[in-house]
Amino acid sequence: MSLKPTPITSVSAAPPGRRLESWKEIAAYLGRDVTTVRRWEKREGLPVHRLQHGKLGSIYAYTTELDAWRDKTAPAVTTDVGDRDPAAEADRQRLYRHRVAALVALTLL
Repeated sequence: MSLKPTPITSVSAAPPGRRLESWKEIAAYLGRDVTTVRRWEKREGLPVHRLQHGKLGSIYAYTTELDAWRDKTAPAVTTDVGDRDPAAEADRQRLYRHRVAALVALTLL
């Protein structure tokens, strides 16, 4: 009776995708700013992995996990300018113009 070694198989069936090695790479992949991506990790559960190295750590993320997260949370995370209420936008612009005029008036005094 001969014993043949069994091949080691991966636990997950699907490959994890490309590995992004920094906040900058993750932000570029998602088309957002680094601060936005960091906020999403804290508040929205963006799937980012951390490695601790003494005082500083490093982060990485897999594109397949980011895609799945984006597909799941897309309506809640993205805000389109076209979705804003036109009346509310006009009020914001009017308030902005009043504040600028007040600041100009104060600087001229």
